[in-house]
Amino acid sequence: MDTKATAGHDRVVLLDRDGVINESPPEGSWVFHWAEFRFAPGALDALRRLRAHGFTVAVITNQSCVGRGLAPLAEMQDINARMAEAVAAAGGQIAGVYMCPHPRVMDCSCRKPKPGMIDQAARELGFEPSRAFLVGDAERDIEAGLARGCTTIFVTNGQSDRAEGSRAHYVVANLSEAVDLVLRLVAD
Repeated sequence: MDTKATAGHDRVVLLDRDGVINESPPEGSWVFHWAEFRFAPGALDALRRLRAHGFTVAVITNQSCVGRGLAPLAEMQDINARMAEAVAAAGGQIAGVYMCPHPRVMDCSCRKPKPGMIDQAARELGFEPSRAFLVGDAERDIEAGLARGCTTIFVTNGQSDRAEGSRAHYVVANLSEAVDLVLRLVAD
């Protein structure tokens, strides 16, 4: 498939956090503390490979637990900072973490499926969203990416039925497979 992302070789990958970089918490829950954060199998190596191939990586994550009063903003920021530090220690790099703390009822412009975090990342990091890849494990991630013309990759975490009906350009099992795909697409 010839996509906009491969045409410019801008080398930008936008990643959802929970379920892509780290293991998903149980349905209806969140990662509230760093001690609960577990990198998904192969994620650190995948992030290292992206850096080795010159990609800029940013994280875009909904964390409505903050807006619902279930977790303090400072705790979520600490988790994100420690995640970025662990990625750097493993040879990867996260250029920015963009987080929407708002609950769905606020109808803000940053909560996925709206593309506000993509817009913010594009402004701050200086890239054209339509030439970026977006990797997520929920249709709201894919919808946000499609709204800005990103090449979208749905991560199933081994549950292929999760992607049924998805509008994503590609479907893979995990972040490692997503990185393999991105590297193949930009090599073409």
